[in-house]
Amino acid sequence: MQTLLIESALRATLIAAVIALVLFAMRIKTASARHAVWASVVVLMMLLPAWVAWGPKAPLPVLPPEAGSATMTAMQAVQAPAAAPIEIQVPSVEQHYAFNWTLGVYLLGLCILLLRLAIGTIRASRLTSASCVVPVTVGLLHPRIILPERSHEWPQAQLDAVLAHEGEHIRRRDPLFQWIALLNRAIFWFHPLAWWLERKLSGLAEEACDAAVVARGYDPREYSEYLLDLARSVQRAGSRIDAVGMAMPGIGLKHRIRQMLSGVPIARISRPRMACTVLVCAIAAAILAAGTLVHAQQQSAPRPAFEVASIKPGDPNSQMFRIGSMPGGRFAANNASLKMLIQTAYDVRSHQISGGPNWLDSAKYDIDAKPDSATPIPAGPAGGPQMRLMLQSLLEERFKLKLHRESKEEPVYELMVARGGPKLQKATDSLKQQQRGLRMGRGQLTGTAAPMSILVTQLSQQLGRSVIDKTGLAGQYDFELKWTPDLGQSQGGPADAGPQPDPPGPSIFTAIQEQLGLRLESTKGPVDVLVIDYAEKPTEN
Repeated sequence: MQTLLIESALRATLIAAVIALVLFAMRIKTASARHAVWASVVVLMMLLPAWVAWGPKAPLPVLPPEAGSATMTAMQAVQAPAAAPIEIQVPSVEQHYAFNWTLGVYLLGLCILLLRLAIGTIRASRLTSASCVVPVTVGLLHPRIILPERSHEWPQAQLDAVLAHEGEHIRRRDPLFQWIALLNRAIFWFHPLAWWLERKLSGLAEEACDAAVVARGYDPREYSEYLLDLARSVQRAGSRIDAVGMAMPGIGLKHRIRQMLSGVPIARISRPRMACTVLVCAIAAAILAAGTLVHAQQQSAPRPAFEVASIKPGDPNSQMFRIGSMPGGRFAANNASLKMLIQTAYDVRSHQISGGPNWLDSAKYDIDAKPDSATPIPAGPAGGPQMRLMLQSLLEERFKLKLHRESKEEPVYELMVARGGPKLQKATDSLKQQQRGLRMGRGQLTGTAAPMSILVTQLSQQLGRSVIDKTGLAGQYDFELKWTPDLGQSQGGPADAGPQPDPPGPSIFTAIQEQLGLRLESTKGPVDVLVIDYAEKPTEN
């Protein structure tokens, strides 16, 4: 939630800055027009958290890193060894508590301002002439004008000017927009922009109503005297009405009077210029709200690709599949879905893939691809970095795959040392260290001189959720883990034919604690996610 609000606040700041530049460049000085534009910014700012979390995203390519400093994003996704864990930055214990503390402060401020807004709204509905010192327009859906008791003593000209001003507030629905600005200020109370927008809208609303009164033929000097008289009434009363509404004389009185008495008319805005302003503001807001920066592909170093590739439909009724490289450098996939191929090409897990067509996991394909002789692929169940790069090129060319990466706040598991300490055996045998790895079976993991990274990767695969290594254990270990898999739990892929534990047995959570001296703790953290923007079924060949 904290990340979501901060990102929304930053995007809102950029949107406001761009719109301010557009208004300045287009010379939009009419108060009513500027009020409409900034009111739209307030509404957009309130919707930004929902848009950032669930709205559509538009990838914005940026320049790749300089040569020698870092490789491009696609290369980074595949250069790690096959058994390397998914690297996710998760806050430390101290940062975790700091996060909770800052979240608590935010919620406290939100509740205080929402309570003030609720009290002000209720008081506005109960206002009477006896409790008003100056004219007030209140009401969100059905606004009404409340005049003070002494209004019957006013000259008719002053009463008409006041009613014209407050009537303009009703026509423009200013109380409703001011209430929305106050709600936005409560949500983003930590952001100065929200406070500035609320005050800006209030001042522009008063300025627009003044302009409407003068445009009806009222003398600016006499009207200014009426406003000053109302301001003196507020000063004598010693306080303002603590209610949500538009009360005369309003804020920015000196500026408004100076502008009315200057005699300099504000040029009217032509419809083409206003339409152009609205269009530019809307495009800029849409780009800044939906844009997601991604690294552009580096043109100077084209990604390797297969020389020839054959793709045919697989057997939709079969549950058997295989993905890997064959002797001689061929890549083969039998009855593999596009989702499986993406997992292999980008070295991610199923839960790290989002979006895509409805056939992403159901349509199966047989693939036989051959590289040229200069770029052989090593044999193995998943090949290596070179094969993954080629597979990415194949998916982009034949499946028209388009995707981008995002970091989302999702449930994760933290792997920690349990009370009593770890029960893993440190691997010291040099022969074992040369044969290090992990054997998988149904409900069974056996590690030989395996680092914690391999265990974390396989647990993530089994649990369908990212697992973060918080054990602090370095080196290589021998271990054996046996548990009874749940019905929906991953079965470890092609190695399912291994030995099965005798039921009933412990769950994977209990087994990890009892057999390894470790424990899994559920929390939330940023997870690297591949978002599928577009894909289409390939043609046979």
